[in-house]
Amino acid sequence: MVNYFPIWLLIAATCYQTFIQAQLFERGNCPDVNAVPDFKLSEYTGKWYENRKTISRFQNSMAQSCASVVFKETDGKLTVENRGLQRLTRRNIVLNGKARHPDPSKGEFVVNFFGNASYGDETLMILGTDYDSYSVSWSCIGAGPMHLYTLWVHTRDPNPSPETIDLALDVVKRNALDETKLLMTNRRNC
Repeated sequence: MVNYFPIWLLIAATCYQTFIQAQLFERGNCPDVNAVPDFKLSEYTGKWYENRKTISRFQNSMAQSCASVVFKETDGKLTVENRGLQRLTRRNIVLNGKARHPDPSKGEFVVNFFGNASYGDETLMILGTDYDSYSVSWSCIGAGPMHLYTLWVHTRDPNPSPETIDLALDVVKRNALDETKLLMTNRRNC
């Protein structure tokens, strides 16, 4: 008789990651993508407005709009602050975290949102940025024969020009990622 317990355990773990953590789920390994080389952290820090995303755990769990993220470096420590408005109540929601930048030569961070035990260390890769108008970031976790990922397009301007969005989407295409899975962030009444 076949023991199906390991298969059900894998399915349950995958469902937890997919539905509770709210990342997109696909077959196969994480795609090969590269973080920005010669990354300039001092130029990257500051406020970024979320323009579009795949389903991400922070935004989905809060059902929020008007999302933004602030990267701040103080005394050699890097913090990350995600903000948004809860859609139904319009309450401000803030999720603070800390980040490490293990290799200063590339745009790759290890981020942890403290205060919530379900958030572990996650690698965040900056796939492309001009530091002044757009940033494309990516996170992917292998889960056996599957992978879970989140892809974001952030801009410095809450209402970016079409040219800025085209530059960001070119980064998505160059990395052979599926831009059709990106959802526009609700920025009405922000």
